[in-house]
Amino acid sequence: MKYTFAIFALLGLFSAEQTQAITLAPKDAKFLQISKDEEEEEDHSKEFFEAREDGTGPLDHKYERVVPDHFAAGGDDLFMRSMIKTYALEGKNKDGSPNGKFFINEAQARAAAGEVLQTHKHLSGAEKKTYLETYFPRTWAHFDVNHEGMIGVEQMPQFVRFLASDQTLDL
Repeated sequence: MKYTFAIFALLGLFSAEQTQAITLAPKDAKFLQISKDEEEEEDHSKEFFEAREDGTGPLDHKYERVVPDHFAAGGDDLFMRSMIKTYALEGKNKDGSPNGKFFINEAQARAAAGEVLQTHKHLSGAEKKTYLETYFPRTWAHFDVNHEGMIGVEQMPQFVRFLASDQTLDL
């Protein structure tokens, strides 16, 4: 850095007095930004709300999970409503508000699959654990073909039927 200023001084871009007047902050100096410009607005569009965050947050920005209308009524798809309310991640808009797009990551898919195997295939304990260890990784790889780490919540019925090797599984 010193040499850069010296070269500029030799080229006549800075005078010797100007290069002497420039001082650099020490390496351990800490700076505090007092305010943000409007251009530096924080982008939340790559973030997600977790199902457990429903009903939390400050009073003026409380997060409320809204199930899409076609899954909200009592006679509709109970499995999908359960996936959205219990396991899914909901995307955020740039301003941090919910965007209504729901996804399942690998950990949540494993938890949901464990619940379905227990209730529909009557697997529990070591038997369920062994089944998940054997079949879950290949099922996840089959559905997460782009290795994004998540799938759309609408894929969960096919996911658990594929995992259970039972395409007629009544969810």
